[in-house]
Amino acid sequence: MPTNIPQRGMALIMSLVMVVIIAMIGIAIAQQVSSGRKSSAVHQDHSMSFSRATSGIHEAEFVVRQQAYHEDALLNPDTANNLVTPAFTHTQGGVVVSNDEWWQDKDNWVVGNKMTSVTDSAGSSLAGEPRYIIEDGGVDSGLVLGVNVPKRRFLRITSKAEGTGGAVTYLQSYVAFME
Repeated sequence: MPTNIPQRGMALIMSLVMVVIIAMIGIAIAQQVSSGRKSSAVHQDHSMSFSRATSGIHEAEFVVRQQAYHEDALLNPDTANNLVTPAFTHTQGGVVVSNDEWWQDKDNWVVGNKMTSVTDSAGSSLAGEPRYIIEDGGVDSGLVLGVNVPKRRFLRITSKAEGTGGAVTYLQSYVAFME
């Protein structure tokens, strides 16, 4: 027996609301996945530049260990053809002070400042162009008076490398050895 109850269209409205809600959830998930991929790419780029800068630090520390007690004294800034650059300084109020932010200026990363690029065994530049500068930190003769103690020479190694996406990493290491 058919009944003549008029349709009100509530089922149609509810199904349209559900479709809109599901579409909004789908769009939000797609945006989250896209954001995650971008974040992952940035993290990968920073990790690669950090790894490459670390290789620059390790290479420079190897050179320091190799040259520390070598006859040529290439870690002494007073020696001809040495491997170190004088400490970066600037004048502030008539007083010469250390410039601890010199590495941020790209004009300082030149061969004239004893900048060295890390290369492979064939002499080819590595990916990310890791490079380093060994900066002279001076000599400390110690605080013991009346005792002839060996002098310590301090060096600051600064390494710079780039990632594939343009991330740049700077690392610094301090090294001391007896003279």
